Amino acid sequence: MRKYRATYQDKRGTEEIVIKSDGSDMYFTLRGINFEGQDFEMLEAEEIDDTKFEYEMFQDGSGDLTNFRITVTIPVLLFDSIKKNKFTAPLIVNVEVGETTTIKGLDSELTGLTLTTSFGEFTVEKKLEWMEDALIAIQNQLPEHIYLNTCLSCKYSNYHPVGNGMFGGLCCFKNHKVEVRKMNNKYDLMNSWTEEGVKNKSLFFVQETFDCPEHQLPTNEDWYYKDWRKTI
Repeated sequence: MRKYRATYQDKRGTEEIVIKSDGSDMYFTLRGINFEGQDFEMLEAEEIDDTKFEYEMFQDGSGDLTNFRITVTIPVLLFDSIKKNKFTAPLIVNVEVGETTTIKGLDSELTGLTLTTSFGEFTVEKKLEWMEDALIAIQNQLPEHIYLNTCLSCKYSNYHPVGNGMFGGLCCFKNHKVEVRKMNNKYDLMNSWTEEGVKNKSLFFVQETFDCPEHQLPTNEDWYYKDWRKTI
């Protein structure tokens, strides 16, 4: 379980929190209430307390946290293809959720990212809908020999052709490497993305900023369903 320091802000105040991440879900406690979720706009509250937070409520009585801003510092792994070494750098991610978002039709948006390294600071100030686009924008600023070494840049990860959320909607296929090597189009992907695989957890969602020892950068021969295009 990794820990990310974050600053949470809403109409009731600003507080420092620690987000725990297992690579698929986020967990934190704020104002005495536990939250858990895959995406920033899907942080489900363990209990509902209208005196402490605002929620997007559902018919079953559960609710997701809404109308807030959060700044999270996520250590991300990078790879230097010249020195053949990996190193970690802090990525500051700013997210807004709820009624104050400005991208039409969205309940959440990325409002800025900054990656700080020993060789420079790389910033995205444009408001974006997806973490995928934000990380690609960061990658495009990095020196040619430096690669983000995270789940987004892995040859074994794919988005679903019907769509995904802002964050954490990337599916890991590292347990299906044989099928991955045979994929040539989105129909092959959907045939491999089975209910059985999801049920037995051989297929599972991961955060774009996460990493694992089985990470492999893609080559020009690899097929995958996402906008990442930097190959090795």
